[in-house]
Amino acid sequence: MLTGCVVADMDSSNYDYVPWVQVFQKPEASGLTNVTQRKVDLYSCGVNPRANLDGNNWSLNGIEPGETIESFNARSNHILSCMEGKGYKVHGFAECGPKKSPTGLCPN
Repeated sequence: MLTGCVVADMDSSNYDYVPWVQVFQKPEASGLTNVTQRKVDLYSCGVNPRANLDGNNWSLNGIEPGETIESFNARSNHILSCMEGKGYKVHGFAECGPKKSPTGLCPN
């Protein structure tokens, strides 16, 4: 009778990813992206200036109070295209890897 199972190297930290802000990296300097300038660029691209980009709670997926899905989608798409226009590569979390086993693309 099977009473449990073991999966090697699998625990909750497998799903502990880098903060959202770190998915924006300059391709020519991945890992050396100027974090101060990245914040300035995110705010200038439309991120709420009250957002704490240093915390783990900020997410591009966050809907602002009173915001419709349509305006959320437009705002998110604008931020992404604006950051790409400023020369950033927007990595997905799968590309960055979990903190437990990072790929090295999103270290800062």
